[in-house]
Amino acid sequence: MENSTNNWTDIISIVSILGTWVTIVLVYFTLQEMRNQRKASQKPELIIPIAPIFGYAQDNDIFVAGSWSNKERKNESAVVEERPQVTIYNIGAGAAKEINIKWDFDLSGTVKSIQDYCYHNSLPVVVNIQEDILKIESKGRESYISIEAYSKAEHVYLMPASVTAKGLKSSIPVTFLELLSILIFLDIHQTHKKSSNKPLLPVEESRFEIPMLFCELSYVDIGGVRYAKKFDVIFHPSMVMGIPSRKIELSSTEPVFHGWFEFREKFE
Repeated sequence: MENSTNNWTDIISIVSILGTWVTIVLVYFTLQEMRNQRKASQKPELIIPIAPIFGYAQDNDIFVAGSWSNKERKNESAVVEERPQVTIYNIGAGAAKEINIKWDFDLSGTVKSIQDYCYHNSLPVVVNIQEDILKIESKGRESYISIEAYSKAEHVYLMPASVTAKGLKSSIPVTFLELLSILIFLDIHQTHKKSSNKPLLPVEESRFEIPMLFCELSYVDIGGVRYAKKFDVIFHPSMVMGIPSRKIELSSTEPVFHGWFEFREKFE
């Protein structure tokens, strides 16, 4: 009888211990879930939607865009932005801080292809890289652009879109815009040699090759966790101006080209 009582006592003790462990495990997973929910509540999620661009010539003697805008210029007095921008939105639940954006593309290869074409076709466009400076000369217009200065940008913070829908503005690197404009001009020249008197070219007739622009975005949440995203930035032309066979005056409200930049996120 005593042995039977001891057995029941042992069983009750074992069940009690198991119950305690089950409770501990449940509490652990509950705390883990709460922790994950807390992390999710402070996680930012940054995106970059498409960015439109209009390029305007500054000299009627050469159809190279020298100023750009995200919006179409409707009248002569409208201000054209010196550098168009992309807008970064935070669709996550938490704020993002220490936001860094970095741009890159095949600068030397692009410059080399422009130099070769202009040399063989006697075009009045000179492009050179001198140390960390991109130098561009065309019909008396000279540009000296610091390559490093426009390849990176830093921003302090960005609140979620549920708090503010304004987004964060960041400039597209002017080195890329200058070379993009020259490449479009070269395509206009190349196409004009093959077909004359076409003032407006359909997109499918455009043959210029634009180098891939790369964008890397990194940011930190309020808990100190860092996130990184990489994008392939693709330029899609929607209109490219042709050169008529006779000399014309190009209106300052008439774009040489327009299109948009698409940001395709790369998942590794």
